Amino acid sequence: MEKCEAMTTTRPDIGLIIVGDEILSGKRADKHLPKLIELLNARGLQLGWAEYVGDKPERITETLKRAFASGDIVFSCGGIGATPTTTPASAPARRSGSSSSCTRRPKP
Repeated sequence: MEKCEAMTTTRPDIGLIIVGDEILSGKRADKHLPKLIELLNARGLQLGWAEYVGDKPERITETLKRAFASGDIVFSCGGIGATPTTTPASAPARRSGSSSSCTRRPKP
């Protein structure tokens, strides 16, 4: 008789990458982290990790590559709009050879 081992599936962690020199310099306060925690908790989910990164395209690319390779669910946000230091969302994706998909929620 063959033994059947119970398969356990582990849920991936949920991570957040927050991009912006303005946040790292203290010019802007981060509101992304507490809002994502609130939204996840309302759905019975929990944030597993968060990371802040400045606007350097190379650093953003490396951070995203590492996060995507982890198998985790990854959210990325940041920037306050079109400023001289803002990196377009597609730039790191192009550098890493992947595609980028950005969705903005319309303001009420």
